[in-house]
Amino acid sequence: MIRFVHILLFFCLVLNVIAQENELFISDKIALEESRNFQLKATFIESQDNSLTDFIYQRMEWQVDPAVHYISGKVTTHFKSKTELLNTIEFDLSDSLTVDSVVIGNNSAPFTHQNNKVEINLPEPLSLNQLDSASVFYHGVPPATGLGSFETTFHGTAFTPVLWTLSEPYGALEWWPCKQSLADKIDSIDVIVTTPEKYKTASNGILVSEELTDTTTTMHWKHRFPIATYLIAIAVTDYERYSDYLETENGDSIEILNYVYPENLEDAKGKTPVTAEIIRLYQDLVGDYPFAAEKYGHAQFGWGGGMEHQTMSFMGNFGYGLIAHELAHQWFGNYITLGSWQDIWLNEGFATYLTGLSYENIETDWWPVWKQLYSDQVKEEPDGSVYVTDTISVARIFSSRLSYAKGGYLLHMLRWVIGDDAFFQGLKNYFNDPAVANGFVRSEDVINHFEQVADTSLTEFFNDWLYGEGYPVYSASFKPGDEGRTLITLSQTTSHESVDFFEMPVPVRLYNTNRTDSLDVRLNHTNNQQQFIVSTDFHVAELVIDPDLWLISKTQEIVGLPSDLNTQTIEIFPNPATTEISLRIPSSKQITGIRIFDLNGAEVIHLSVQPERINISGLVPGVYLLKAELADGAFQGRFIKH
Repeated sequence: MIRFVHILLFFCLVLNVIAQENELFISDKIALEESRNFQLKATFIESQDNSLTDFIYQRMEWQVDPAVHYISGKVTTHFKSKTELLNTIEFDLSDSLTVDSVVIGNNSAPFTHQNNKVEINLPEPLSLNQLDSASVFYHGVPPATGLGSFETTFHGTAFTPVLWTLSEPYGALEWWPCKQSLADKIDSIDVIVTTPEKYKTASNGILVSEELTDTTTTMHWKHRFPIATYLIAIAVTDYERYSDYLETENGDSIEILNYVYPENLEDAKGKTPVTAEIIRLYQDLVGDYPFAAEKYGHAQFGWGGGMEHQTMSFMGNFGYGLIAHELAHQWFGNYITLGSWQDIWLNEGFATYLTGLSYENIETDWWPVWKQLYSDQVKEEPDGSVYVTDTISVARIFSSRLSYAKGGYLLHMLRWVIGDDAFFQGLKNYFNDPAVANGFVRSEDVINHFEQVADTSLTEFFNDWLYGEGYPVYSASFKPGDEGRTLITLSQTTSHESVDFFEMPVPVRLYNTNRTDSLDVRLNHTNNQQQFIVSTDFHVAELVIDPDLWLISKTQEIVGLPSDLNTQTIEIFPNPATTEISLRIPSSKQITGIRIFDLNGAEVIHLSVQPERINISGLVPGVYLLKAELADGAFQGRFIKH
C-alpha cells in the first residue's frame, strides 16, 4: 500500500513544488487523523485460532449496491483441524454486522458473536488433519473506520456510486467473517458478487463468469494461489475495462486487466502500458511474476493512494510511481508476505526500493530525484526505527518516513555495503526460496539470504539501520601531502543515542581545483577520528562525502587544511594526553609560533613563543593537529586529548 501523502511528496518534487516542508506537515496531520480513526482497531488482537485450524478454501458470495453502504452474504470456509478433538472454530467479524445463521453440512450450528468474534460449536469433534466446512450467513452496515475497510463514495461529474474495500492491516473483519491473521494464508478463493445490473465488480484472480439479468449482474472471480486475508478485495462501479499485455519469451503473455472510471478511460489507456515494461524489469531483477497463470490488473478506486490487492491493485491514479510501487508488492507483500506488522518494511520498504530501481533503469532522469527525496524525508526527524515497536498505532505502521522511505533506503545502503552482485543475487535467492514461497516471513529470513551471498555477518548493519534510530552526521578534514598523498580524517556523530556509531563504508569524492579531475574512494569507517591516506594523480582541493547519495547521512563540515611543502613530523608527548603536552624538536630549530587546530580546521590555541609545556586542559576530548612554525618551514603532528 502507498499512502496518499507518500505519492504527493514525490509528485510535488517532480513538479519542483517549493513547499515540500508544508506537504510533510500535512503528512503529519493525516497520520494524526488516521490515529484517531483507528481507535476501534487499536484493541484488535490477531486471531488466536491460528494453531488450531488451517483455512484451505473460502467461497465468498456477496450482494452489494455501491449506492448503499450495506453488505449481505454467505462465506463458506473449508478448513482442516490442526489438533486432536477440535470442538470449535472461530472467525473474526465486527459486532456491527449481524450473523443470521451458521450451517455445517446441512444443519444449523450453534454460535456466539461477541467481542468481534464468531465462535461456532462443531457438531462432532474433529481429529488431526480432518476436513470440514462451515457457512456463515450475515448482513449489516460495515463500520466506517480507518482507511476505508468498506467504503461507498462517488466518482465523475454525475456522482456515480462506487464501492471499494481496503482491509490492510486489520480491516477485513469489518466486512466479512475471516481469520484476521498473518499466519495462515487461504489456499484458494472464489469471489462471487451480485450487484445492480449496470455495475461491474473487480476482484482477485480470473473472471470466470459474468451473468446478467434484467436487474442484476453477478461476476465470479476465481483465485488459485495462497492469499493473505487482508489482500482479498472487491471494487464495484460502472467500470470500463481493457487489457494490456506483456509478451513473454516462451510465446505466452501476461494479461494486465484494467478497470477504470469511464471519464478516465483515455487517460488510463495512455499510462497503464508501461506496466508491462516494469514487470519485465522486476522479473529480471527478482524473478518471474508470481501470478502469471492468472493476471495482473488495476481497478480505480476512491482513495488518494493505492493498495496492492493480490493480482488486482486498487489505484487512486495511474501515475508512474504508483504503478511501479503497487506492482512491486505482487513480489514482496503478496507472494512473500510479512509475518508481523513489526516488519512492514518487508512489504513497503521493498516496494519503495523496487520503485526506485524502476527509476534507475527506466525513467533514469528521476533516479537522482528519488534518492534525494527519500534521503531528505528520513532526515526530517533525528529519530525513528524501521522496525515497528508499536503495532497498535496504524499511523506508525504506515509511517511514510520510516516504513517507506527509510525502509527502502535501508536496501539501497545494503546494496552499497555488500555490492551489486551480492545484493541482487541475495534478492533473487530470497524470492526463490521455497521455504518462504506463498508464505509469511520475518526480517531474519531476508537477512540470512543477504548474509549468505555476502559471506559476512550483517548483524551490525541491521542493528543500526533496522532496529536502531537516526543516522550518521559526518565531519572530515583533508590535507594534501607529498607525492600525491592526501591525509583524510573522518569523524562521526549520530542523530540519536540508540546508535553510538554507524560502522559503514563511506563514499568520498576528491576533486582538483577546477573539478577537471576526480577520484572516488571508499573509506571503511569503523571508529571516530579515523585517518586514511589516499593517493591521487592531482592536488586535492575539494572533498565531498557521499556525492551519489548511497547513505542516509548528513555532512556537518569539511575542512581543507593547508599543505606545507617543508613540513616534518614533530614528536609530541605524552600522546595521548590529558592536561598538558610537550614538544621534542631538533636543538638547531627555533619555533616562532604554535597553532593547534581541531579536526574541523578551527584554531583552538595560538602561542607566539615556545613554552616548556602547553596547557590543553581546556580542550574537549578528541584529535588535534599541532603546527609549530619555523623561520624556514614548519613541523606538525597530531595528538589525542583524553
